[in-house]
Amino acid sequence: MLGKWQLYWKEQLANWYGTMLHEGQFMDPVMRNIETFLADSQAHVSGKVHVLLAPYRFQVLGIESDHDLMSSKFGSYGEMNNAWTGDDVRGFSKVASNQVMIYEKINNQ
Repeated sequence: MLGKWQLYWKEQLANWYGTMLHEGQFMDPVMRNIETFLADSQAHVSGKVHVLLAPYRFQVLGIESDHDLMSSKFGSYGEMNNAWTGDDVRGFSKVASNQVMIYEKINNQ
């Protein structure tokens, strides 16, 4: 599985790559650069996907991968998280909101 920003940039570059290809720009050297990124982003894509096939539709039932970022080792969705504590969350929130606190102090004196 890929991280948040890897997924974001892969999608952006894939769309851009498709546009360039459609416009006949396959020989542009930048295409090799994008191909390298796309190939590298596939390095940890492996495993099995379980799919239900039905007339006019399909449904992904689950996946099995050694590289699954949604592994239950880190917690259960909606129940608990084993990766951080409440104090960690408060600290992160304080650091992440620092720019907004500065903005408010400067502009709302």
